[in-house]
Amino acid sequence: MPANQFAQSAGEYEIKAAFLYNFAKFVDWPAESFTDAGAPLVVGIVGNDPFGSAIDRLLSGKSANGRPLVVKRLSVGAGLKSCHILFIASSESGRMAQINGAVRGASVLTVGDMESFIQFGGVIQLTREANKVGMVINTDLAERSRLRISSKLLSLAKVVR
Repeated sequence: MPANQFAQSAGEYEIKAAFLYNFAKFVDWPAESFTDAGAPLVVGIVGNDPFGSAIDRLLSGKSANGRPLVVKRLSVGAGLKSCHILFIASSESGRMAQINGAVRGASVLTVGDMESFIQFGGVIQLTREANKVGMVINTDLAERSRLRISSKLLSLAKVVR
């Protein structure tokens, strides 16, 4: 990969990491999603991690809604339900049914940037158009997962039901 392409890609994933941070601030999880009042909000990454250290640098020492943020890198089936936000890397496109099954019934905000992520059953698909990162949100799936997404966040997204 040419150096300038890598730099563009790295910048894109720094922006996407910032999106994940904002999701932590603008989504409400049910109280039973946490073991106690001081439990961290877990941001999980499953598959080939496109963020590298950018997400660790961005979220280190940060909190959202009074909860510290923790980043975990996971494999399919290993503790996916313990996440609050689960970024599903493009490398896992063939395992979406398995991942969706693993988090079914839990209040997990699934996020991905692969083509057709929403159609595969994801809650938020990050998109890229004209060098800008945007998002599509499946509000029906969010509601079924008992997630409340702020109207501020919804106003910035394309919403599908």
